[in-house]
Amino acid sequence: MSLRINTNVTALTAHSNLVNNDDRLSGSIERLSSGLRINRAADDAAGLTISEKLRTQVRGINRAILNVQDGISLIQTAEGALNEIQSMLQRMRELALQSANDTLTSTDRMEIQKEVQQLKDDINRISYGTEFNTRKLLDGTGTAAITTTDPTNLDGVVAGGVLTFSDFSVVVYPQSKTVPGVGEVVMRGTPQEQRSAYFVRTDGVIASGGTTLQSITNFYDNNGTFILDLPQTLYTQGDNHQGNLVVSKDITLDQLAARIQAATTTDQLGGGLHFEGSTTEFSTFDGNNGQLITTSGKNGKIGRISFTGEENLVKALGFQEIVSPEDPVYSIAVTNIGVPPYLRNTLTTQIAGHRAAGLIEGVDLVFQPPTEAFVETQSASLGISIPAAFTFGIGDSNGMSAATNIVAISVGSGAFSMGQIASIIDGQLVIASSSVRARINDSYAIEFYTLNTGSAAWVDVISASANVLGIINGRYSGSGGGGASIRGTQRVTNFVYSASNLAFSITDAHNINSSTQINLTSNYTAGGLDSIVDTINAQLSLSPLKVEAVNNNGYLQLRSLETGVESFFSIVDASAGASLDLNLFINPGGALGGTDGNPADQNFEFDAGATFYGFVVAEDTASLAADTLSFGISDLDGAGMTINVPSGVATAGASFRNLASIVNLVNSAANTLAVKVNAAIDTATQTIRFFSTTPGKDGVVTVVELGSPDSLNTVKSVFDFDAKSYKNGSGNYAFTLHIKDASIQFQIGPNQGHTAKSNIVRTDVRALGIEDLDLTNIRLSEEAIGLIDKALQKVSSERAKLGAIENRMTYTTNSLRVSLQNMSASESRIRDVDMAREVIELTRFQVLQQSSNAMLAQANATPKSVLDLLR
Repeated sequence: MSLRINTNVTALTAHSNLVNNDDRLSGSIERLSSGLRINRAADDAAGLTISEKLRTQVRGINRAILNVQDGISLIQTAEGALNEIQSMLQRMRELALQSANDTLTSTDRMEIQKEVQQLKDDINRISYGTEFNTRKLLDGTGTAAITTTDPTNLDGVVAGGVLTFSDFSVVVYPQSKTVPGVGEVVMRGTPQEQRSAYFVRTDGVIASGGTTLQSITNFYDNNGTFILDLPQTLYTQGDNHQGNLVVSKDITLDQLAARIQAATTTDQLGGGLHFEGSTTEFSTFDGNNGQLITTSGKNGKIGRISFTGEENLVKALGFQEIVSPEDPVYSIAVTNIGVPPYLRNTLTTQIAGHRAAGLIEGVDLVFQPPTEAFVETQSASLGISIPAAFTFGIGDSNGMSAATNIVAISVGSGAFSMGQIASIIDGQLVIASSSVRARINDSYAIEFYTLNTGSAAWVDVISASANVLGIINGRYSGSGGGGASIRGTQRVTNFVYSASNLAFSITDAHNINSSTQINLTSNYTAGGLDSIVDTINAQLSLSPLKVEAVNNNGYLQLRSLETGVESFFSIVDASAGASLDLNLFINPGGALGGTDGNPADQNFEFDAGATFYGFVVAEDTASLAADTLSFGISDLDGAGMTINVPSGVATAGASFRNLASIVNLVNSAANTLAVKVNAAIDTATQTIRFFSTTPGKDGVVTVVELGSPDSLNTVKSVFDFDAKSYKNGSGNYAFTLHIKDASIQFQIGPNQGHTAKSNIVRTDVRALGIEDLDLTNIRLSEEAIGLIDKALQKVSSERAKLGAIENRMTYTTNSLRVSLQNMSASESRIRDVDMAREVIELTRFQVLQQSSNAMLAQANATPKSVLDLLR
């Protein structure tokens, strides 16, 4: 063995082992103190990579579990709110069933409607106010945020899962159909028409528009009690709004009609329904004479109007739906304009109503139907077609009944208004100085009436053959009034006329040929005045005179059996013996006291099959000016057409133009010239409606006069409206819709893509289809039951969906917990230290360290042996 001093290799070896043992001991202590096998990448690079991945998963799973629990809380919040909505729907259904039972009065149903309105308001409150961490849940934004360019007239209702989020063009246009012989006809739908009870005056006559309500039997109950001693409020209900009006005893039927119309046309702030274009009129048409007719200004079911109030008032008015509303048919086109033009696709559908589904997945389009600009004529006149000319005679009670004094009446063939026929006949009667006149009555039939009144007035119709006017032969007398009479000035005391006869004559003043002489030639003492009366009446019965004698408490009275001013008669003393005035105390002369009654009238029934409605376009035969009704109509684009309605001679039956012919002229020209204006007949009011086929506020109907300045016929004189532009349409037909993705997304896993999406539909009353729920009458209550059932089904379906999601989230939580357990175990196996094994290693490293220290000390002592050599 060699000995070296400069380099102690043994010490270096011992030192190196000591350092290594110290490092291993430090590592073991670090692992034991941290509990981790891998404290740094150097410990196990691959293991660190794996364990960090596992650690990421573990922390992600922990967060995902919390997310799922938060999601369950959100779902439970929404489902709890839906449970309350469903409870309210169940209550509404119960109320609908109650209202559909006829044991309730109109007042009861009105109170039920108040509760229904409160329930609807609370459903809206829940739908708009339910939130989780300030996020709205039931207003539709839990699926998509939808905005439109005209939210008043178009609403996008989230009805399910939305698949496409973009911008959409929506065009709502009235659908048209081809009618043979007419062309394209817009399917505008039908407005609801209601008619009241027939209003009859207390005297049994059909009421007129000027009749006050206190004079109408309808407003008296079965006990004869007047129901309007105190003013009452009548309510109008429609389209989720309510109007009201005051009904009092002093208003007329015309005023009542005006108030009802105001309650339906004015806006909600003014106490109305805002159904612009609604009309209420007191009808004088034949079949509806004496009724109020209410026509909604909105076509279809959205425009239905119901009346509620005190039961007696509703019963007295007796409004009944005669024409059921028919929804207009719309063509709806939806285009996704958020994609390049070459990728755009347009979907169209036709619907009846104002809600379209299926054009945008998960979104229903609810729109307010646009109304078109229009102008409407006055009500047309009733006319009749007379196939062949006919004649008949008219006699009157003033001497015209003699065969030589009959007025010959001639009516030509052709088309006439009833007013024209009455005027033609009346003119012939006036020329003949007859006391009979012609007119049209409340039933629009020809009627002959007398200038005098009472039963002393009559009309004789003779030689009338069968005719479409229904004029038939006969005598038609007046009625009412008082009869003329004359009474003695003293009681009769002389009853003996056998020695000195008494004679006098009685003459019917309105028929000078009717005169009879009365002779008293006996002793009437036994029977007294009654015997004289019987004798006079026996002689009068053999004459055409309508006069009788009566014993008026000892006074002799002669009185007319007729009534009216012209029921008077005159008496002339024809006696050569006893004097009339000194014995019977009757002063010769005229009888007095006849009072006015009713003129003669008839109830002729014309042939309804020969009638039609139209306007008179008469020709002025005294002028050379053209009398054609000529006017122009143009649309919003300025495209126009000229309409010429030919005139004709009234007396020749050539001036009456039926409504259909005028409408066909307009529609034919519009189709040929592509003018966006059409015409249609409103059969409820017998008017022509010129309307823009471009719906909404952009539509225009412009009318201009084109006829001769001297023409008798203008749009004002014939149709009763001004020649100008009409821009009274409302709403829109073209919209843009923006849909933003707002669906609820839950992060239910530790990695990207580990998500679950959910959508919650909108649940306000509009989305549920019960916005217009009306329980104010039985029919609407029956319909409401079906609407509520659909709403209940929708809410139940949504709750079921949320329940399914909640169950899924519960299973997701369980799955995450299992994954967390396994991931944690895997990560622990890789990263955590085995404490038992590491303690063994620590003990070994401690022993080695102590041994290394001892050996280093021995190695450091080895060079000392060199000193022994140097001694």
